[in-house]
Amino acid sequence: MTEALLGTVFQNLQSLVQDQLATYWGVDQQIQKLSSNLTAIRAVLTDADRKQITSHAVKDWLQKLTDAAYVLDDILDECSLQSKKVHSGDGRSSCLARVHPKDILFRFHIGKRMKDITQRFHDINEERRMFELRDGITEKQARNDDDDWRQTISVITEPIFCGRDQDREKIVKFLMEDASKSEDLSIYAIVGMGGLGKTTLAKQVFHDHMICKHFDLTIWVYVSVDFNVEAILQSILEHVIGQNPNLHTLEAMGKKVEEVLKSKRYLLVLDDVWNEEEKCANLKGVLQCARGAKGSTVLVTTRLQEVVSTMETDGAYHLKELSGEDSWSLFKSHAFGPKREEREELVTIGKEIVKKCVGSPLAIKTLGSLLRNKSEVTQWENVKESEIWDLQEKNSSMTVKENSIMRVLKVSYFNLELSLRRCFSFCAIFPKGFEIDKEDLIHLWMANGFIKSEGSVEVEEVGNNVWRKLYHRSFFQEEKSDEIGMIRSCKMHDLFHDLAKSIAGEECVIIEKGRSIQLPARAHHFLVLGHHIPVLNYYVSVEIAAAFKKVESLRTFLDFGYTRQLPSNHYLRALRTRSSSLSPLNDLAHLRYLSVHSRSVASSLNSIQMPPNIGKLRHLRTLSTFVVGSKAGCGLAELHNLNLGGKLGIVGLENVPNEWDAKEANLIDKKDLNILHLSWSPSTNSEGSNVNIERVLEALQPPSTLKCFGMKGYQGRQLSSWMRNGAVLRDLVEVILLDCDNCEELPPLGKLRHLKRLEVARIKNVKWIDGESYDGVEEKAFPSLEYLWVKNLPKLERMLREERVEMLPRLFELTINGVMNLKFPRLPSVEELLAEDIDEAASFMEGVVENMPCLKTLHIRMIKGVVVLPDQLSGLGALQVLDIEYWYNLECFSEHVLEGLSSLKSLSISSCEKLKSLSEGVRHLTCLESLSIEYCPELLTLASNMTQLTGLRTVIIRHCGFTSLPDRLGDMTSLKKLEICDCYALRLSPSNIQSLSNVSSLTIVRCPYLNGCLREIF
Repeated sequence: MTEALLGTVFQNLQSLVQDQLATYWGVDQQIQKLSSNLTAIRAVLTDADRKQITSHAVKDWLQKLTDAAYVLDDILDECSLQSKKVHSGDGRSSCLARVHPKDILFRFHIGKRMKDITQRFHDINEERRMFELRDGITEKQARNDDDDWRQTISVITEPIFCGRDQDREKIVKFLMEDASKSEDLSIYAIVGMGGLGKTTLAKQVFHDHMICKHFDLTIWVYVSVDFNVEAILQSILEHVIGQNPNLHTLEAMGKKVEEVLKSKRYLLVLDDVWNEEEKCANLKGVLQCARGAKGSTVLVTTRLQEVVSTMETDGAYHLKELSGEDSWSLFKSHAFGPKREEREELVTIGKEIVKKCVGSPLAIKTLGSLLRNKSEVTQWENVKESEIWDLQEKNSSMTVKENSIMRVLKVSYFNLELSLRRCFSFCAIFPKGFEIDKEDLIHLWMANGFIKSEGSVEVEEVGNNVWRKLYHRSFFQEEKSDEIGMIRSCKMHDLFHDLAKSIAGEECVIIEKGRSIQLPARAHHFLVLGHHIPVLNYYVSVEIAAAFKKVESLRTFLDFGYTRQLPSNHYLRALRTRSSSLSPLNDLAHLRYLSVHSRSVASSLNSIQMPPNIGKLRHLRTLSTFVVGSKAGCGLAELHNLNLGGKLGIVGLENVPNEWDAKEANLIDKKDLNILHLSWSPSTNSEGSNVNIERVLEALQPPSTLKCFGMKGYQGRQLSSWMRNGAVLRDLVEVILLDCDNCEELPPLGKLRHLKRLEVARIKNVKWIDGESYDGVEEKAFPSLEYLWVKNLPKLERMLREERVEMLPRLFELTINGVMNLKFPRLPSVEELLAEDIDEAASFMEGVVENMPCLKTLHIRMIKGVVVLPDQLSGLGALQVLDIEYWYNLECFSEHVLEGLSSLKSLSISSCEKLKSLSEGVRHLTCLESLSIEYCPELLTLASNMTQLTGLRTVIIRHCGFTSLPDRLGDMTSLKKLEICDCYALRLSPSNIQSLSNVSSLTIVRCPYLNGCLREIF
């Protein structure tokens, strides 16, 4: 992390050298001295980074260096800001600016700070000489120095093998069956984070007796970070012919390998492979030329998903964490052994310790072995309460080596590029288990200068690439995607979080309610959890306030609680606050990221009081919400010079006085914006206002780079010209249009090639979604749309004005709410339909449902009309889930309809007050697994032939008028769960209940006539 930071600082220092103002400010000599010291220090950083693992002194030196680097970076950022003011004039001529009193004061201030920081780096460089650090050590050399302890052999060294039997069987099955059918060389990968036991599992497979019989040759090669093709080929030859072949060229080795493997069925295990694309391809080429016998296979173990792609594997086995039960078994075997007494108090603590290991066999073995000879409760408690990285193994001291868990995980860390290391260790700012918003994380990286644009690649795309690399290396997991398939959030594995904390040290601090608060001077990034943190309210103690002032360079402050008063720090780069009001931001000129949230979800965004003059934050790159105010310094002109990216929501547009003020927002030049939401207050009276809302919207034209656009509360009749311009909207993936009551038409949404998600609601005059004309046989409307949500559009009749072309070929999910007259053509791709608030069931079924033959899930709520389930449903042969709620007139299910629902797995019926019968057609639901009926007071019993449903596993009946159940319910051997609640008239005989012998979960609540039966039985 230190090396990456110093690299950034060094670049910024060189930029200042080229600015003539450096001479004017009198700091040019300090810059030369700093450059000299930084060059000497950077030369030994790779060696120092490794040695800090075993030396507290080196670790402390690196922390001093990091602290100083943050301060220098602040000074250089201040110089950059001042330089921009001078060169831009800032309201006065450039030459006069240099003699302005404020600039003379700045010259004095910056000169003193540069002198102090120069001396500080001089002292750090002098201290460096004490540690005999080697200069010029490359990352590759450092990795090779550390590699000996990781080397593996095929011999099974782990006598205890818990929880991996199924994993081994599945891999053996692939090698014995799938791979054996292939004429070509098969490649299979075991993928997982460090410490999951990939090598141990591969050894078990390697020595499996069936594998040994199946293959003519089994070869084990340890690869590691340096993917050396010659060394791998030499290992293969030594294994097969029993001696070093003494061949000195890759060509000769390749020919010899082809010779010894030809016509033999072999298993080659390549253990611990890292991503070397070209070298992997070379090795694969040699092995393919060897023409081994049918079924020959390469089994690879790797931490990287990229290796799977690079080696073009035939499959990958993603190794998961051990289950809780298997984790405990493994821990017991190491902590207690076969003879030691398992004392109850130690078992209780031990199970808590196992939770810390989150299913990692390495962590479990390490901590279990650590406790093997410890019998005192306090000793076990100490391990439970300690951080993973602080634990020492037997025969180990902190001056000798760290424990095996951190050592293994750090291999992954040290194989990251420098920029990725810094991005990863920053994640220590989040608590364990925290759901990290991906976009916010990338913006925080940007704000702190961890990532920058690379050539023509924009900085946000660089951030996405960094995130993907960390994800594919297992640093991130449990990713969540939105409806259009874009990853929105992720979590960190607990052990990787421990690794991040051990690397970040005191740089990242989490302040939690109820915990003692330590504010180390070395902290640079803070996150606040919980509500009303007393430490940060108006009554904050003098001691705590002083502690915050001691923080030398506060860069990040993320408030996920409710902090009444923000810490004052001039150099803050990223700020997230839930404060309802912010103090003036004049002292936050370095801010790049500002996220303002209301105190509660229920609060209106309009209630957020934005600080005035936000435009003075020249470095600001992310602003999630901007509330337009009527006071000076709160208008859209504040956005003019801000180079904002990511997401921007502009709220309170009713306060914009005219179109010229709107144009001052300069949205069109904000090329880094991905998401833009425009919002007018619903209370706006457009007719009584002198403001031309249509011209205001026209002036808010965004850049053509937008991916998502939303608009709410617009009261104009006509849309702006840019909203009808396909070139402006061309890259949109998501469009949301809400409460635009007076609009008579919508943009040409059907022509947007990338549009995947569309939400349109509460627009009273729209008759069709797209009124454009379509020419040509091959043109399709809404070619990429996957999700469509339409609500309260009373006049909507169809998607297109002229439906002469194919439309919606990819539509997957459709939601219709309060739209009465809408009709669709045939839509074979729709699999999920939610229909709500429909007045006429018959026309809805004809115009919508019958045109979706591949529907798998149908939710119907609040619908009127027809007393018998409509015939159109009988055509839904693919339907698996049918959920009916508040079908007010429905009385019965026809046998004809049920006969057509041959794939139905789940049937849920609720609040159908007139429903009297499901009919004997229930017997046709041969795939039914779950039946739920609630709040149907007229339904007195189930169909008698329901017992023929051999796949039914769950039956739930609540608040119904049932008087009986089918007599032979106990004959249903598949039934596992039966729940009956609030059925006051239901009677069953004791024998009927006793026959439910296969039911593993039986719940009967508030059924008075059944209570006697239960007492009689039990």
